[in-house]
Amino acid sequence: MNRALTQIQVEGFRSLQSVTLRPGRITALIGANGSGKSNLLSLLRMVPLLRTQSLRRFVGEAGGASSLLHYGPRVTPQLTLRLEFEQESGLNAYGARLGHAAGDSFIFLDETVEFQAPGSSTPLRVSLGAGHAESRLAEDALTQSGQTSKFVNNWLSRMNFLHFHDTSASSPLRQNSRQEDTHYLRSDGSNLASYLRELSTTHPAAWVRILGFVRQVAPFIKTLQPTLVAPSKGAISTVRLDWLDERDEVFGPQHLSDGTLRAIALITALAQPSEKLPAFITIDEPELGLHPAALAVFASLLRTVSSRCQILLATQSPALLDYFSPDEIVVTNRVNGRTEFNRLIASELETWLEDYSLSELYDKNVLGGRP
Repeated sequence: MNRALTQIQVEGFRSLQSVTLRPGRITALIGANGSGKSNLLSLLRMVPLLRTQSLRRFVGEAGGASSLLHYGPRVTPQLTLRLEFEQESGLNAYGARLGHAAGDSFIFLDETVEFQAPGSSTPLRVSLGAGHAESRLAEDALTQSGQTSKFVNNWLSRMNFLHFHDTSASSPLRQNSRQEDTHYLRSDGSNLASYLRELSTTHPAAWVRILGFVRQVAPFIKTLQPTLVAPSKGAISTVRLDWLDERDEVFGPQHLSDGTLRAIALITALAQPSEKLPAFITIDEPELGLHPAALAVFASLLRTVSSRCQILLATQSPALLDYFSPDEIVVTNRVNGRTEFNRLIASELETWLEDYSLSELYDKNVLGGRP
């Protein structure tokens, strides 16, 4: 598999005491509440923030380093992570050891990048130093000798975490967004309106594709109509996510149901132009609020886009399992406070699958991952 994230290793992050996951083009995590699915997604959200020197912000928002370490710093004084990336020219890796420090913060005990050429048994390992509070990856990528850092930094910049759960009246998804905020779709969908307006003028094919999927999920929407809002004196220009119904009446985002609004955000994220797609997308509980028919549309879109980017999702919906093959499903269990990942093996389920679907096997607790 070329140009892919091939291995994730984590030690000491919340319930992830020691786990290894080898993601494919699509990887679906399923398990009970508290089993550790969201912990992995949170870790993968942290990794791109490292490269933008936002570790302290991430730690602060999480409630301090103690809340991120497995059973706290007395039990687990450091967090270790390693990501491996495969490309045509060889294997790259990023590694970091983060130790608990004063002020309930993290400090880098080590930060490394690696490159291993095809056929070589020994990787070239470069240390970016120790003792720093924020990553040195982006800084090293700017140096003449930082070719490995440059590749790793670029890969991490193309990872995105999608979390469209908040659809309350004051949620970012329902608010006007800045007209200029169109470089990429933000993780919380806070620039959805302006991003869609930009696509409607610069990428008409993607715009038509998005509208087609939206109509499949919400037939009452005749078209989306992101509207530029005239600013008051001294204010910035913003865009509102207006839409037309089948009677050509104009409505705003406050008239969209929670599930419909989430569906529009998910469809935009997956059906956006190929050149704008992240290399790796994580999605937490995409099934929230979706009608079963909409779930089928979403799964079909996932399958299509997975040829251009990797997707890792966490779900609590057994029905979603029926859209995947067994080897794309990883069952998550929590055992003695530790998360365990177990990928399904198709050959071990052949007899069961003659009579039952994957969702039925999950409900019967044949696959594990139940409370």
